[in-house]
Amino acid sequence: MATIGLAACSNPVAGREEKLAELVGVFEGAGYRVDTRFVERFAGHEQRVSGGSGGSGGGSRVWRINPRVRAELLTELFADSAVHAIFDITGGDLANEVLEWVDWDVVSANPKPFAGYSDVSVVVNALVVAGSGAGRLGPGRTATLWNPWTALKRGADDVPAILARKHIRPACDRELPDLPIIGGNVRCLAKLGGTRWWPRATGHLALLEGMATTLEAVTTYTEQLRQLGLFRGAEGLILGQFTDIDAVGQRGILADTLREITGLDVWHAPEIGHSRDSAPVTIG
Repeated sequence: MATIGLAACSNPVAGREEKLAELVGVFEGAGYRVDTRFVERFAGHEQRVSGGSGGSGGGSRVWRINPRVRAELLTELFADSAVHAIFDITGGDLANEVLEWVDWDVVSANPKPFAGYSDVSVVVNALVVAGSGAGRLGPGRTATLWNPWTALKRGADDVPAILARKHIRPACDRELPDLPIIGGNVRCLAKLGGTRWWPRATGHLALLEGMATTLEAVTTYTEQLRQLGLFRGAEGLILGQFTDIDAVGQRGILADTLREITGLDVWHAPEIGHSRDSAPVTIG
């Protein structure tokens, strides 16, 4: 029986205890063990702020877990031979804080499937750049862009392919070249600029997706990625879901604009993104 270790590199999951129990139940019902040691590890390391997300309102909320503790958990899960795969269940803004604290030598020495989405795009791509035992796993099988919470709607059907380290390709509007893919959330990916975890797209397809964003925001983030050199040598651009933009019928404008900025041919991958039934894709 395979064991899935849950990581939490980005914003806290405080307040989602019932949903977390439901998610664990889905995985366990499919025959997997689930390691939730993060709950115990994070206890006592919560950082609180009064009011809501904007600082207003009553009460307090957990806005952050100490980044060193988050990174130590990730390192520990890679080092633990009893854990067969790591699924990060967080998103938000804070995942890049863990990168300097992760023991990358331990990670590379203990390769295993890792999956995360949204803000955890920074960790997914950092694993690819850092190697994470790429030579032992095989090309393009070091990390998966995937939201584990989709199991609440899709069930655990995506898990076997991730555990088997299969090369998971996105369903696109037309045939996709058989090339490796790098990328993820457009806003979060830009946070890797200027760091040693910056991905190189030469000979790869670049993938971008986004949720609560606008044409203006995606345009400026994509231009920033271009100036950072992300698209230099890339073989094409895959556009996943851009939830708010798609909802108001502006996808065509978006595609034309990003084609103009990047100079790349564009494919559409409607199942990759933030929807509750989004599909996984191999990064690396």
